Amino acid sequence: MPYARRDTITWQPGMYYHIYNRGAHRMPIFREPKNYAFVLQRIEQYARNLQIAVIACCLMPNHDHLLVRQDGDSPAGLLPQRVFNSYTNDL
Repeated sequence: MPYARRDTITWQPGMYYHIYNRGAHRMPIFREPKNYAFVLQRIEQYARNLQIAVIACCLMPNHDHLLVRQDGDSPAGLLPQRVFNSYTNDL
């Protein structure tokens, strides 16, 4: 599957998306166990609010992967944006 930037995708309800995020220069984005718990909580919260079903989630020290299904009209790409903006603002 070719790489596609989030801003070039046509987001559609009912479609599945693999979304991933990596720390700058492959640096860690999670430094403590509580960081993982915080992000998982935010994923659950924002997914519910945006009507996005999280099919699978994998959080690793310097990157993460989400497999999601967009159930509503809100673009699935908003999920990682909201989650990680919240995460960086609360550090």
